[in-house]
Parts: sequence; structure tokens; C-alpha cells
Amino acid sequence: MSLTKYQYNEDSCTYEAIEPTLAQRFRRGLMYFLGATIVATIGVLAVFKYFPTPKEIAYNAERHLLNEQWAYLSIEENNIISALQAMQVDDEELREILELDSLSLQIRNAGIGGSEILSNEEIKKLIFKNQVVEQYKKIAKLKAQLSIQALSFDTLTKYAEDRNWNWSHIPAIQPVSHKELHRLSTVYGMRLNPVLKRYMPHRGFDFMADRGDSIYATADGKIIMARMTMGGFGNQIMIDHGNGYKTRYGHLQRGNAFAVKEGDEVKRGQLIGFMGSTGRSAGPHLHYEVIKNGKQVNPIGYFQVELNPEAYEKMLLLAKENAAPMD
Repeated sequence: MSLTKYQYNEDSCTYEAIEPTLAQRFRRGLMYFLGATIVATIGVLAVFKYFPTPKEIAYNAERHLLNEQWAYLSIEENNIISALQAMQVDDEELREILELDSLSLQIRNAGIGGSEILSNEEIKKLIFKNQVVEQYKKIAKLKAQLSIQALSFDTLTKYAEDRNWNWSHIPAIQPVSHKELHRLSTVYGMRLNPVLKRYMPHRGFDFMADRGDSIYATADGKIIMARMTMGGFGNQIMIDHGNGYKTRYGHLQRGNAFAVKEGDEVKRGQLIGFMGSTGRSAGPHLHYEVIKNGKQVNPIGYFQVELNPEAYEKMLLLAKENAAPMD
């Protein structure tokens, strides 16, 4: 279809073509150009929107992968925080059991400085600078808190080991089984010696049972004496427990008196010898002493700890009878 415009000339009774002015032609061309530009722009945008370039496809895939990794890191971070909090609760409970002071919040929180975890040059190269720097700060703080917690656990382990060693080396059980025990003399101090018939100090307890009954170490230690002596205790054993405590076991039987020898390391409850009546003794029994820092102490508080209720009641009953010492 022709775009030429005509007008009717009444004088010549003909249609004549209308020639547009230069300005009209310019405006018409400009309108065509603007229209074409708008249409082209819309077309290009539509192509980019619905038909991304290979480079955009690669960028979108990388961004999607980064988002997944970031979400995974956030989950892992929360798991680490939960595990750390559980360890801190356990740490506080252990400190209470071991009677140690709690760690202050300032120490546990382990304050970390600013962005010194990354250099300025490294930060400048980051695309998501703020997010990455913040995540680095969180990770650095968690690492510091975990290091502090590990150090605290090491301290608790060492303290518990030392405390366990001390506990195992303190006399805490009776040296004769309650099943074999017939009588118990808890007389400590001055008493009438049944052999010499005069008043003399008695610095231990006497456990009366049958000849040959077993005698046990009351704490961990080292045998420093296991032989016949001439001081009235006959065959006797002495154990050095290494923490200021020693224990003496006197009047063991004549033949096969010892289950240990000098220099042996023994554990609490280990068989060390057999009951007898050697030395200055009025009958089969074990004279038992607890020596602390070179002085005999009353054994009353040193062999009740590990008794079960039945044995404890029997011990109280035997002690209540207040039997006379046998040496």
C-alpha cells in the first residue's frame, strides 16, 4: 500500500500528491527510528530473559552452588555451636564434682579481634566481602572457644588423674574380709597389755579371725617391709602409700606368712599375707595401724568407706562389743 497522500484540486478537478516538508520528513523518520529502537530493545530484553547466554548460565549455576554451600556451612556452624555448648555444660559439671572453680564467661567466649583474620588485599578481592569477613570472624571465634574447651578438659583430666591417684593411695578398706571377721577391737590408746599384763599404748585396731585367713592391702602402695621382726609384731608387713601414709600389718602366721615381698607394688584389695599369732600376741589376729606423716593415727576413719551396708552393720556391732586388744 502506498504511503503517499493526495488532495483533490477543484480547479483542475484532479488529485494531486502532497509533498511533505523537510521537517515533516524528519519527524516521521525520527518516529520510525524510535519505534524501531523500542521494539528492538524489548526484543533483546526478551531474548536475554528467556534465552540467557552461556556465560549467564555458568554464573547462575555457580551462584546456586554457592548458596547451597553457604546454607550447609550455616547448618554445620549451628551443629558445632550446639556441641560446644554441650561440652561446656559437661565441663561445668565436672568442675563441680572435682571442686574446681568455673571458667568465667570472658574466658569461655574467647574474644577475637576484627578483620585481622584476613589481609586488606584479600578483603579487596572478595565479591561478598561483608558476608565472608563475618563468617571468618565466627569461625575464628569458634576455633578459639574449642581450643579453650580442649585445654580445660586436659586440665580436668590431669586433675582427676592426680585425685584418683591420691584417693587410691589412701587407706580406705578394712584389711580383713568381714565374712571371716570374728571380733574387732577398736581400743586405741592406753590399755592393759594381755601378754605383759601392764598398761601400754595401743596404736592400732585388732582384727580377730582364724589362723591363715587372708589379709589385704588397704590402699595402693609399695611393700617396704615383709619379714620377721623382733619388736613384738612378729611377721609383719609395712606398705608405703607414697602420700604421707603408711600401713602396718602385724602378727602374721609363721609359715608362708607373706603373699608379697619387699619392693612389690600392690593395689588396694590385693592379698598380701595370712593371719597368725607371731610376736607378742595372745591369739590369732591382725594388728593394723595407719601411719600419717610418721605418726600413728586412729584407723576408725580409714576402713569404713567401701563396706556395704551389711558389712558396715557387722563392723559396728563388733566394735560395740569393745573386745580387748590381743597384743
